[in-house]
Amino acid sequence: MAPEPRDVRSGEFREDAAYSVARSLLDQPDRPTALYVASGLMALGAMRAIADLGLRCPADISIASTDTIPGIGGLRPRLTRTEHPLVDMTNEAVRLLVDRIRRGGEVEQRNIVFQPSLVVGDSCAPVGLRENQAPR
Repeated sequence: MAPEPRDVRSGEFREDAAYSVARSLLDQPDRPTALYVASGLMALGAMRAIADLGLRCPADISIASTDTIPGIGGLRPRLTRTEHPLVDMTNEAVRLLVDRIRRGGEVEQRNIVFQPSLVVGDSCAPVGLRENQAPR
């Protein structure tokens, strides 16, 4: 699925900005059925907006994010998210830097792909199981 450009907003990787963006998106009659945010911190802001508007997650709206933050495991509902192998990514970055230093800056360009994992929580539900909401 490709997002509609009108539905993509910047949350600036901040909780308060994500709260404002989520609130403006959700405080519409044709609100989205789900939010995907770029960080765990932004998820906290979006989930606060969901609660402040009296909506239920995931009954009224689903939410998922990229990565996590310490302490988010205690959040209810448990957040569905992707997690990235940060230790492996960091180790590879250091290895590449050391290799570049040893070669005097001359290295071939490489593409290295790290596979994220999906952590399924309780914050998402199929649209068909929601009450009074059409998919968007």
